[in-house]
Amino acid sequence: MTKVEAIAKVMEDNGGTANLNVIYNNITKYYPTAKDSAAWQEGIRGVLYREIRNNRRFKKIGISIYAILFHSSN
Repeated sequence: MTKVEAIAKVMEDNGGTANLNVIYNNITKYYPTAKDSAAWQEGIRGVLYREIRNNRRFKKIGISIYAILFHSSN
């Protein structure tokens, strides 16, 4: 499972949204090595920001609150 997929699973477990603390506290459930790096929190934020910037998997809905981005199939 990739970090992107793990973050999405954490959000799904939390009703489709999650703040950074929820992601940080639950990421290892799906990505066991997530906290192995000294800068692991920055890495998670980097994944979120990249996906948001590229309008892919997530969107920011509040201060440090993120949601799964659902694309229309039309």
